[in-house]
Amino acid sequence: MAYSQQQIDETFDEILREIEQGNSLISILRRKEFPSTATFYQWLEADENKAKRYVRACEIRADVIFEDIIDIADHSDEDHTPFTGANVVQRDRLKIDARKWIVAKLHPKKYSDRVYQDITTHQEQPLFPDVCTDNSNK
Repeated sequence: MAYSQQQIDETFDEILREIEQGNSLISILRRKEFPSTATFYQWLEADENKAKRYVRACEIRADVIFEDIIDIADHSDEDHTPFTGANVVQRDRLKIDARKWIVAKLHPKKYSDRVYQDITTHQEQPLFPDVCTDNSNK
């Protein structure tokens, strides 16, 4: 299907809204009113601004999923029933673990357990001035 530029922009905006609500791209694009995966990725390749907006929408989705973790952990209505309590707790643990894994992959700098170090140096200043200075003239 050929899209006009207005249709592309409107459809793209709607897809981003869905992503920002926590939905996966694949689940959105499977709906009949949305384009194919190939078409969506062509839109990203053709427009750098769209690609940047998509990356930002994915970061927002990671935040939404992270907030989901808090809601699941705080929900305790069914925890104390005699027959379902343990099952509910186990199911919630699985949901939380899955979401923790997902957000660590979606936005690793923010949610991963891995420590990232950003080390920068200035060319003008040696790291170890006492070692680097020439004391042979003394």
